[in-house]
Amino acid sequence: MAAISTYSLKPYTGRYEDAELLHLTRRCLMGVGHKELAYYRGRSLQATLQALLTPSPAPPEAREELSDGVDLNPKIKVGDTWVYQPYENDEVNYRRKIMFRMWWMGLIINRDFSITEKMTLFWHNHFVTETDVVKDSRYSYFYVAMLHKHALGNFRHLIREGTTSPAMLVYLGGNTNFKSAPNENYGRELMELFTLGKGYGVQYTEADVKAAARVLTGWRDDKEKCVGVFDPAQHETADKHFSAFFDNTTIKGRTGMAGAAETDELIDMILRKKEAARFVCRNLYRWFVYAHIDDKIEEEIIHPLAEIYRSHNYEIIPVLHTLLGSEHFFDPVFRGCIVKNSVEFLVGSTQEIGVTVYLAPHKTYTNLADCHEPWVQYHLACEDLAMRVGDPPSVSGWPAYYQPPKFHQWWINSASLSMRRKLSDGISTHEGLIFNGYNISYDFFNFAKQFKNPGQLDGFVKQVTDMMCAVPLSASSIDHLKGHLVSGMDTDYYWTKAWKKLETDPDDKETKEVLDARLRMFFSRLLCLPEYHMM
Repeated sequence: MAAISTYSLKPYTGRYEDAELLHLTRRCLMGVGHKELAYYRGRSLQATLQALLTPSPAPPEAREELSDGVDLNPKIKVGDTWVYQPYENDEVNYRRKIMFRMWWMGLIINRDFSITEKMTLFWHNHFVTETDVVKDSRYSYFYVAMLHKHALGNFRHLIREGTTSPAMLVYLGGNTNFKSAPNENYGRELMELFTLGKGYGVQYTEADVKAAARVLTGWRDDKEKCVGVFDPAQHETADKHFSAFFDNTTIKGRTGMAGAAETDELIDMILRKKEAARFVCRNLYRWFVYAHIDDKIEEEIIHPLAEIYRSHNYEIIPVLHTLLGSEHFFDPVFRGCIVKNSVEFLVGSTQEIGVTVYLAPHKTYTNLADCHEPWVQYHLACEDLAMRVGDPPSVSGWPAYYQPPKFHQWWINSASLSMRRKLSDGISTHEGLIFNGYNISYDFFNFAKQFKNPGQLDGFVKQVTDMMCAVPLSASSIDHLKGHLVSGMDTDYYWTKAWKKLETDPDDKETKEVLDARLRMFFSRLLCLPEYHMM
């Protein structure tokens, strides 16, 4: 990577055209196509940021979606929500887990023009639970709904609600944290992974972890109501003393239901430390800008962002507005410097190109919001690509966001690259990805015809590669791609003639089929290029 030219968080005032718009929206939306460009073109940078940072509406509740004829619970029909129903049994819970995953992937695939879904995934990686460890699919559903609600909200509120959520209580043993035998697991991860991090002057002690565990005694999950509840009989009522790192704070022990308020005091005590704001800002920086943070970035970018975070009482929007609208973010060195994660690659290509969903033998979905069941196939595909949404590999999240020196390069190896190609090649065919009678296939022809004058070969290829690749292609790569459109001929005459023919006869089936076949070959090769996997 070339040298960074600016370390300033001052508002960016330079050229703001398609290249800059694409850089911003690629990082925020997980895939940018005609729809996104049409929505944001013509807006100023400030207007774009305002739209991106407008929270999405609350999503619809997860529903019974599996139409496979299996009726494990006759009280719930297809289209009804299951999230308030009793646990039932492991078989019912397994089906709900599938429906939870298709619900979440559907939200990501059908996202609006807000950064909300990208931030929900960020918090999922930052404030981890694992569906398979939590087990109860209702708990996992309510946890992700909580992340979605706070995605562009207040970090203090997110940590407080997440700490006592039933999913987190089960995942890190908070529901077995009793005064007679304090469980230190969550207290430790609260400091080490969720708020303060390690290094960078963080000096909490083992005694602090033990004191935090004692503060948190008494919380348990209520399986009937799917909430966290406080049991005063299991709460340690003695005072809890913390180290000099926390200014020798004492949290006074309380009896009865007042003991629950100690949890708020603990979180407030932690968030008073400037290290907490800096830790979150580092993770945001790695998510949106670049993985490696040197001393200069730490001092001139992370520390000022953290002060903005603290001065706004841990509201996330002012931090994102400053970072994403800064001179530093728009430094050209950051274009095409991050490997797309698996969701950004697979869902991103769907957002860019568009897909057609067929339900054999005859039904075609043109409004993707109307179909839900096939999105579990995307979940399975992302799992094949080492990013199982809902189940990061550990409480630390995915290594690409914390493990030096590779960081984002963890997404690419011989196996994952081969699988990315296999998946993109599969969706590039007419048959596409197949799941439970559904076929999901890229709609290359509709995508191509939305470019200006697609019959002009050089202009078409440039428009496509500018939109889809953050890194410019070499002349040899462009020539190779063009070869698939002209099908080995020395001239683009037939390509241009075919598009002109469709202008006079849009229903010419034979011409459409010829163009579609060439476009499928062209795009399937483009999706394999290294430049496409960068953003």
